[in-house]
Amino acid sequence: MSKFCQVTRKKNLFGKKISHSNKKSRRIFKANIFRKRLFILNKNKWITSFISNKGLKTLNKNFFKYKNISSYEK
Repeated sequence: MSKFCQVTRKKNLFGKKISHSNKKSRRIFKANIFRKRLFILNKNKWITSFISNKGLKTLNKNFFKYKNISSYEK
């Protein structure tokens, strides 16, 4: 299974690295994705998911609206 953010659907991008002499070689632009434990208040249980930094900020911002997900450090 490839890593992608389960909130924002961010994943690795592919592109080319271009040198000063204009030679092109393939490279990967990696997304800022890490594993995070989230506590679901409705179901009263912990889940582990892959989430990006922007996705974590989105969850923290919307936590006060929905009040069913909270994240804690491991």
